[in-house]
Amino acid sequence: DFCLSRGLGDVYKRQGIKGMWITMNKAATVVFWLLALASYIMQWPGLLSYLPLAGLIVAGAHVLETAFFWFALKAKSDNPGKDAALIMVFGIFHMQRFMAKA
Repeated sequence: DFCLSRGLGDVYKRQGIKGMWITMNKAATVVFWLLALASYIMQWPGLLSYLPLAGLIVAGAHVLETAFFWFALKAKSDNPGKDAALIMVFGIFHMQRFMAKA
């Protein structure tokens, strides 16, 4: 356990705070997709029953982000197909690397 946390700490130091933030948000996005899918399959009651609807709304936003990437930022990518698929899953958290710094 100590070695794993130490190894992750070393990864975060190399990536910097921004890289760590993006990695954590990507992990949270995967958890969200898994929970939305589980809620749909198992028909969870109460507020959890809205997770599939939230997933559809997020998927719609990711479609728009993927379209924006494809038409405006594709030239900045070495592998546009792979990056488009990753943007479809992770949204803005993957697309940030292609956007100009302010």
